[in-house]
Amino acid sequence: MTNVKGLGASLGVAIGSSFVYENEIDFDKQAVISHSEASKQLIDKFNFQINDFRSKDRNDEADILDAYILILQDPEILDQLNQNLDSSISEVYEVFTSTAKIFESMEDEYFKQRAEDIISVGKHLVFNMQNIEKEISLSDNTILIAKDLTPADTSSMDLSKVCGIILKEGGLTSHAVIVAKNLGIPCVIGVKEQLDKISNGESMTIDGSTGDIVVSPSDSQISALEQKQSKIENLIQNFTEKKYKNLGVEFRVNIGSLEEINAFNHPFLNSIGLFRSEFIYLDNSTKPTLEQQSSVLKEITQKFTGTIVYRTLDIGGDKQVDYLNLPIEENPFLGVRGIRLSLGNLDLFDSQIKSILTSESLERIKIMFPMISTIEDFIEAKAFVTKIAKELNVEAPPMGIMVETPASAFIADKFSEIVDFISIGTNDLTQYIMAADRGNSNLGYYQDPLHPAVLRAISNVIDCSDKNNIEVSVCGEMSSDPVAAFALYVLGLKTFSMAPSAAPFVFEILNTHSKINKATVKETILSQKNADEVRTTIKDIISWKYIRFS
Repeated sequence: MTNVKGLGASLGVAIGSSFVYENEIDFDKQAVISHSEASKQLIDKFNFQINDFRSKDRNDEADILDAYILILQDPEILDQLNQNLDSSISEVYEVFTSTAKIFESMEDEYFKQRAEDIISVGKHLVFNMQNIEKEISLSDNTILIAKDLTPADTSSMDLSKVCGIILKEGGLTSHAVIVAKNLGIPCVIGVKEQLDKISNGESMTIDGSTGDIVVSPSDSQISALEQKQSKIENLIQNFTEKKYKNLGVEFRVNIGSLEEINAFNHPFLNSIGLFRSEFIYLDNSTKPTLEQQSSVLKEITQKFTGTIVYRTLDIGGDKQVDYLNLPIEENPFLGVRGIRLSLGNLDLFDSQIKSILTSESLERIKIMFPMISTIEDFIEAKAFVTKIAKELNVEAPPMGIMVETPASAFIADKFSEIVDFISIGTNDLTQYIMAADRGNSNLGYYQDPLHPAVLRAISNVIDCSDKNNIEVSVCGEMSSDPVAAFALYVLGLKTFSMAPSAAPFVFEILNTHSKINKATVKETILSQKNADEVRTTIKDIISWKYIRFS
């Protein structure tokens, strides 16, 4: 028996047999065709897979392959490849890895995921040059183990036979994780070299909530996991629309890509609490037109029938977009980003606002400005939107702010007098309050949103909003963590924006403790000295009979 610890990425448990998918390059194998010919063939292959995905309503995977084609056609990559038409396998792959390293060095998680895409395309191009096909045959109850998985990889697999996925690398927003969540497949990531010696056909279990992996589990371990799976299934079934509405809270979802839009299929969660509009810009090689922006918004409004909180462009600093020619800053998180960038680039801002104000579903849209620190920034942004609305002869939608700076949190009383709503971005708020770069893994201890300093700031925002009858929500990752969501609940939060897959688990915790004396618990957790004390206090209160989340 071997115990391995990774990071839980898709909830659930699985019991099955291992299958190790080898998708690494053999550099000793020579190229059969040139990279230019291989690229043409690969684009044709991707287009075929895209059509197949579309026909099966697997639009998220199709969209990723569309992005792969754009990478193959990227002028800078093509220019590097064409400098030597007789490039070796290693030289071709180096073009992609060197480009990916530029993205990997950026702080923003989005760009780190794009680095994975670039490397994946490089691999597939090399495989085509070597005339290697990665077709595989899987047995029932397979636990798939790979370094990573691309849409091109998964397109050749019968995922109905996969009961669990383990990735040595990859992030929480990687393609494989998205697919796992969409299909309800438990997934664990970040195991690195811990499973390098495992063979095909070995009995194993994985727990997508805790990140625990057991190779050659005992009968008692299997039995315990089966019981847990049954409880999880009951928990998900218990999350009904009727019970949800009776709880008196609202769950919204966070959306930050086309694949997330296409993949969404929840039966009764129909509102977006955070639409990260910057992906429209990041996924383009040129500045998106008004028509392109309007088209994406139309897709959203057709898919989601409730409220849509549209965050204006949160770009700048570490989120570099070549065609915008933004300056490289020494301290990007304290630089020209969010609303600061928009107000300094009114042509850019104008196009985005017009795409919103010309929407046929404008009555359901709220505009949220990011990176607000001063009253003046909000007033200026609101005036700009109001001016365009008047020009277009439409009524300006509700406008609010994303509280993610200590300044906006500490003067929430003043903001709540002039804004229409407030949404708290706990990821950045924690980073700024704790003075700890959230992209620096060495500072993980300082990046805990349950630290009393962060909770006190959040509590102040909620109290000020309630006093002025202003809607307040949380759209950071706190809402997706049942322990942290419970803390927000006792602080008085009623609107949570989260990953859809987290909703049943958050609901279970809140519903089970809906009669709790919130004021008493609130006073207790706000009086603690550190995040560990807060977490221990909460775990002593809530029930852990269904699942251990952290």
